[in-house]
Amino acid sequence: MLACIVSIVNIRAQTSQDSSFLEPEIRKFEIGGYIKDLQAIQFFNFNEQWNLDNLVHVRADARWYPAQNWTVHVGLRNRFLYGASVPFYRLDKSLLDDKNGYFDLSRTLADGESYLLHSTIDRASVDFTQGKWQFTLGRQRINWGLNLVWNPNDIFNAYSYFDFDYEERPGTDALKVQYYLNSTSSAELAIKTGKKSDDVIIAGLYRFTKGSYDFQTIAGLVRGDAMVGTGWSGVLGTAGFNGEISAFMPRKDFQHSRATVTGSIGLNYTFPNSLFLHGSYLLNSQGLVNFDSLSTSLLLENVTAKTLSPARHSVFAEIAYQLTPLIRADLAGMLNPSDGSYFVGPFFAFSLSDNLQLLAGGQLFFGKSNSLYGNYGKAVFFRLKWSF
Repeated sequence: MLACIVSIVNIRAQTSQDSSFLEPEIRKFEIGGYIKDLQAIQFFNFNEQWNLDNLVHVRADARWYPAQNWTVHVGLRNRFLYGASVPFYRLDKSLLDDKNGYFDLSRTLADGESYLLHSTIDRASVDFTQGKWQFTLGRQRINWGLNLVWNPNDIFNAYSYFDFDYEERPGTDALKVQYYLNSTSSAELAIKTGKKSDDVIIAGLYRFTKGSYDFQTIAGLVRGDAMVGTGWSGVLGTAGFNGEISAFMPRKDFQHSRATVTGSIGLNYTFPNSLFLHGSYLLNSQGLVNFDSLSTSLLLENVTAKTLSPARHSVFAEIAYQLTPLIRADLAGMLNPSDGSYFVGPFFAFSLSDNLQLLAGGQLFFGKSNSLYGNYGKAVFFRLKWSF
């Protein structure tokens, strides 16, 4: 099995037609992925109890090219957890399951008092391209976001910034049709199935370029809402400038006060010496100002383009620097202006070889007990990742 995972196979065949019409027919199969070990230390007060968790994450991404215009993609996540958090996952195994899929492609393969082995197929799609048309059917990532932190336009498979260990981001079971009008504009239509009518998403997107900016407009039906949105990405002076705005209006019993507007805007700049600065702001018109009690999983679970943050206002700042060719430092922070609570995320990435990386850092939450970030405590992470 391991040999199958880490190998790349190229199969080349020829047709048995008359030699005057003989052309090579290429069959190609590729497998790549990684193996990661993430050690987490969680605590509320440094001198009190520490909770230890370990996650071994094995991923395999397979792509098959049966013909020139066809691609088949399957991605598999296998996660082995052991430590203090396992009892919570055993009580609610949906915390590990895919929330966007129509089909249940997740399984708990084994579990005990202190361990759990879980497997998920998070990519399973067939792609066909012909001329200016491209069709993709199956579990896929439909990436309509432009902002670097919060994506109100990412209506199909929004993700949480705090889920840093899931680089691929979630996918969704959908049909996506793309048409490339020319080199600078395209149109997309995507349909996500649902077991209930309120789970269905049908939306269209139009992208175009004007000057130094890429623009997009979106409209559709998103679960129980009618939705319109727009986004842009370009350069303001010498800095990167991007943003997204989406409005969600209930289709039933519409009231203007119940409409939700989410908007994000961001600026980023890289100096010649590799110093990177980034700032962003998020508005959730229906967000909370006062917080009495929130689920401890709220920052990772139930994230949609409509509810990227439970707070009405969120501010993000980041500074990163390439200390050496092999070491990168990153310091990010998030503030809720309504209650003064905040998050700090320092990380250091060490490149040990071409395919081996060590990551060390933390997610530190500060604030009063009745604030947004005040009840999440602190966590320190060490992760070793080998890619193949």
